[in-house]
Amino acid sequence: MKKILVLLFSIMLLIGHSICAQNKLGNAGTQKEKKPIYFESGLNASLPVHIMMYRTHRLAIGLNARAGKLISKKIELGLRFDYDYRFIRKNTRILTPESTLQERASHNNFSLFSLKPNIQFNMNSHWFWGAETGVGYVLSDEDRKIGMGFVSEYASDQQFGICSGLYVGRYFIISPNKNKFGVSMNLTQFLALGHAENSLGLKFNYRFIN
Repeated sequence: MKKILVLLFSIMLLIGHSICAQNKLGNAGTQKEKKPIYFESGLNASLPVHIMMYRTHRLAIGLNARAGKLISKKIELGLRFDYDYRFIRKNTRILTPESTLQERASHNNFSLFSLKPNIQFNMNSHWFWGAETGVGYVLSDEDRKIGMGFVSEYASDQQFGICSGLYVGRYFIISPNKNKFGVSMNLTQFLALGHAENSLGLKFNYRFIN
């Protein structure tokens, strides 16, 4: 009888130890999954969709990086940095010695930097959409001082403006650790002096482990 009691007690201790170990591992895994901060980065590609810029420029390619914080399963707050380099249309650089600085800049490539706080809504584990707004800074290859001043509605030295965007996309899980590859469609704008220049494009982002 004593041997049976000792054996039963030993079995109970072993089972209890196993359950405690599994609970600790489960809690650690849950805490790992619930880490609220993550980071993602990737590539941009877009085309202008407003008539003013569409007349002179075409494709933009660039980079973006975003830090996000999980507020709940459905809501995230983030901060995104974007860099885009936009190219002029082919065979549109028709200039003369009398051409103004604005005319020369309108037929030259330019860079757009932006920093935008955003909010993202997760419809489920794959689909998401969001909105963002912040500040943008433009540098023209023709003259760094002119910025977006080649657009007639802007001032001749329009370097700063408000950059905003709406986007919708999908995540694809690519590893057991829930690393994700995201593809999103983005409608963005540069707003200054009551005039907006819009573009439509795609972002391809890799989301690192939380």
